[in-house]
This record gives sequence, C-alpha cells and structure tokens, in this order.
Amino acid sequence: MIEDFFDHTCDIYHLVQTTEDAGYGLGGKQVFAYPDTPDIENIRCHFAVKYQTLVTVQREPQQDLDARIKLTLPAGTDIRVNDKVVSRVTGYEYKVEIPRNIRDHHVYAYIKRQDGQRAL
Repeated sequence: MIEDFFDHTCDIYHLVQTTEDAGYGLGGKQVFAYPDTPDIENIRCHFAVKYQTLVTVQREPQQDLDARIKLTLPAGTDIRVNDKVVSRVTGYEYKVEIPRNIRDHHVYAYIKRQDGQRAL
C-alpha cells in the first residue's frame, strides 16, 4: 500500500504576497514571504534519497553541497511551485519545483535544498 511508503514527515509552507511598509512616508511595497506557521503540518511523505542529485558548487570561501531530491506525497496534497518544505527529521529546508499528480494515486515533486551549511 502507498501509505506504507510514506515513512517521513514534513511541513509545507505556501508562498504568500504581503505588503510591507517601505518607510519614509512611501507607500507599501509588495513582497513575497513564507508564513511563520506551516500551512500543512506534519504530513506523511517520502524523501527519495535514491533519486537525489548532489552537486558540489565552488563558492567562497568553501565548496557547498547542493541537493535535488524527489519528494512523494499522498494524493490531493496542496503543494505548489516555490513552496517551502521542511523535513521534520533533519530540519532542512527545500524549495519545490513543479509538482505532478500521478493518476490521483500520489503527488511527486523535485525539491532543491534551500540553504546548505555556509561559512560563518
């Protein structure tokens, strides 16, 4: 059963447009940000390590490891392009690429690592 396949949990944050005060008597400006609380909390999912793509990128002052991983979710999950997914096990943040509904059986999307370990 597909429910047995979902052995991880994650939180999903939808990107929302808000108005931020620009200050100095200027009007508000439109910005996009993630809310502080997740839109979908503690949802069962599967991070497919077998299908991950790891790339070492040379940045100053060190090399960083960027990851692209396949995320599988239950059918009907409201996940969108540019959503933020946070693994509840590792705490890593990922940004969602285009999600795909597979015959109303499950949803999958490739996700990219938001922030790796950076120099202090």
